[in-house]
Amino acid sequence: MASGALAPFIAALLGEDDGGGENPLPPGSPPTFTFEGPWFTTQLTISATVGVFSFFVFSYCRTRYPLLFAPRTKLKGFSPHEAHAHQAFFGWIMPTIRTSEFTVLQIVGLDAAVLLNFFKMSFYLFSVCSLFAITILMPINWKHNKDLDDDDDWPGEDEDWPTLWRRSVVDPPPSNHTIPPDWLDLISDANSYLSVHLVFTYLFTLLALYFIYKNYRRFIRSRQLFSLELVHSIPARTVLVTNLPHHLQGERTLAEYFENMDLAVESVTVCREVGSLKTLLDQRTKALLALEAAWVSYVGNPSTVEEYDPETNGIALVDTDIEGGAQQAQKLVVPHRQRPTIRPGWFKPRVDALEYLEAEFRKADELVKKKRRFGKYRSTGAAFVTFEKMSSAQIAVQVAHAPNPNQILTYPAPEPRDIVWSNMVTSPRAIQFRDVFVIATMGLLLFFWFFPITALASLLSYKEIKKAMPWLGRLIDSNDQVRAIVQNSLPSVAMITLNAFLPFMLEGLTYIQGYRARSWVEYSLLKKYFLFLLINVVFIFLLATTYWQLVRDLANSPAKVPEKLAQSLQAGRARHFFLSYVILQGLGIMPLQLLNLGVIIPRVFYRMFLTRTPRDFAELNAPPMINYGVVYPQAILMFVITMLYSVVQPLIVIFGAIYFGVGYVVYKYKLLFVFYKPYESQGQAWPITFIRLIWGVVIFLLFMIGIFTLRKSWILSSLLVPLLAATIAWSWYVDKSLRPLSKYVGLSSVFEVQRGEETADVLRLRAGHPVTWSQSNLNRRRYAQNDDTLYVAPEDERTDYSQPPMANWYNGVLNTGKRDMDTQH
Repeated sequence: MASGALAPFIAALLGEDDGGGENPLPPGSPPTFTFEGPWFTTQLTISATVGVFSFFVFSYCRTRYPLLFAPRTKLKGFSPHEAHAHQAFFGWIMPTIRTSEFTVLQIVGLDAAVLLNFFKMSFYLFSVCSLFAITILMPINWKHNKDLDDDDDWPGEDEDWPTLWRRSVVDPPPSNHTIPPDWLDLISDANSYLSVHLVFTYLFTLLALYFIYKNYRRFIRSRQLFSLELVHSIPARTVLVTNLPHHLQGERTLAEYFENMDLAVESVTVCREVGSLKTLLDQRTKALLALEAAWVSYVGNPSTVEEYDPETNGIALVDTDIEGGAQQAQKLVVPHRQRPTIRPGWFKPRVDALEYLEAEFRKADELVKKKRRFGKYRSTGAAFVTFEKMSSAQIAVQVAHAPNPNQILTYPAPEPRDIVWSNMVTSPRAIQFRDVFVIATMGLLLFFWFFPITALASLLSYKEIKKAMPWLGRLIDSNDQVRAIVQNSLPSVAMITLNAFLPFMLEGLTYIQGYRARSWVEYSLLKKYFLFLLINVVFIFLLATTYWQLVRDLANSPAKVPEKLAQSLQAGRARHFFLSYVILQGLGIMPLQLLNLGVIIPRVFYRMFLTRTPRDFAELNAPPMINYGVVYPQAILMFVITMLYSVVQPLIVIFGAIYFGVGYVVYKYKLLFVFYKPYESQGQAWPITFIRLIWGVVIFLLFMIGIFTLRKSWILSSLLVPLLAATIAWSWYVDKSLRPLSKYVGLSSVFEVQRGEETADVLRLRAGHPVTWSQSNLNRRRYAQNDDTLYVAPEDERTDYSQPPMANWYNGVLNTGKRDMDTQH
């Protein structure tokens, strides 16, 4: 009664006429998309053109500009594998495909192998689904729909809803269409036998769960073997301890705490508050960068001054005894060129910039040394404990250490270059406050993100185009291809472009959240970004055209909302939009990623306007790092979309398989040739991905239950309920059983390796996938104790890498390896 009474109020509020006739949507509402003209062939042509063009441009530039398209191969210590040895135009394709995942595991790392296994699993899954769809489902749809008068209008629906509705087999409406259905409608779900759709729902669900489970087991095996290769490394033997009580916030007391448990400790490092030191480091860094920029403005880069030699003319800025009378280098004077000057203050005279900035750096460096030598820093509740054996670390992270909750919490320590040092001293209460703030901000962002999406949909409306640009409206009326591009291709491109801005905002929020490791930030971004994509792409964007209709239905009868959601998702508009979306992603966007435009365009801008000093060039030339928090959500969304429409739009599984097949080759090349990740997370992206893939399967089953319910097939919809319940129960059991093995390493295997024995799996894999010691050099160097040259590439005319990068880790501290877990401090 109450909900029914709200309907007239909401209608009046929206300015709608509750009388008879057509109820127009409120001004500014998103349009109702229609798919007219040769939209399928147009989208296929555009996507294929972009993909083929990108492929040929990349193949041409790959060997000519290796610093842009294969920067990993230019790192010092790089040893080529078979995949790196071919320089022919298309010579990179087959060697890249033939390289096994175990080889990638040894050369690149576990995180890379996990990503590639996900793409390969999805490719195999949708290839098998495509085989069934092409040989069985599509022919049945074709035969059945050819014999029926296929009407595109759903009986009893308002004209606000899109066309191409599927009618019920129980009570087919009379024929009233004048245009015969095309082949795409015939092979899609219309009036086909619902029992066939039930069978294929079961088949595709069971196939998806089988492939997901097999990939989980494959990940567990790789995770265990990868960890056994690093049994003696420092990260494998180190534990991060948080929420320490005051009496354990000291190196000696914490070491004794663990040694009393018969866990031999090698070293303990308690994190301390270093805010005062950071201020001095920032001052020193500012002076150093200004000094380097002043020298470049004076002698150039590359230097054009014959008399200038940095080895002889330069002055050692660190580790010199100023008061002891260290020998000063002769002042360099370039003929016919004035030395740069600087005004130290507003009312002070100008002085020699090189001498002044050098003095400022020396002063700041002495303050840093003094602070490090004599400063006292308050200990915090976080510490790194390195044990003598990995088995001790595995035991320490799997037990409860205190009778009180949230006290003495232990985690496998992130690698030193993975640590966000500024977040190590954040208190638990501050982290809780940040969590609440970030969750509230995300809720607001999700709410307000609805408006640009609906505004985008409105701008792409045919009626809005005719009002704003009548000439374009006339062109649309006169050309079927232009109509197809405007009504089909542009919404897909616009949606992809708009969602591309989301990761930057979400990543900033995630850093505010206080995560102590960059990999933790990436995986939190993965969760947030995927949630936004799922809501924005699958629900809001497509339901925007029926938003006000849903408001009216909610006011009249909340029970009708699930039916309306199912109606919207199974409409021809939704099915065709998602098919178009998958085609564009698989044939156009994925090959386009070979060109590394996201790296090259900013690099060109920096090189033209900002990069001047040798250190700037060293940082600019460093290989890009892959952000798994951005890569996984798009791929998981494609998995969900392909599963969602695998039965009602069977053609989508073919292009879903193409997307994951092309993506596998693209990312395999980029991981072998382009990206260099200076830290590993032990493949922790897969357990997160597993949960979201199960979400996709559950959404698919709910969608199919809604479809059968809409068609009054109560028996068929009820037959899917046991499958839905079994899927949820099975996924909970699998995750509970396998998740511990994804986080920890089996103690029996660890003890075998510690005794000097090789496990059978390790020996068998090494024999089947031989990788030389030199080829895995870059991967192993991440775990070296004294790796001072992580990013050194062959020198060029602008930098010899004697000024190594110091960004991205702890600003002002050079990335000089990990002699201790507190190197950065």
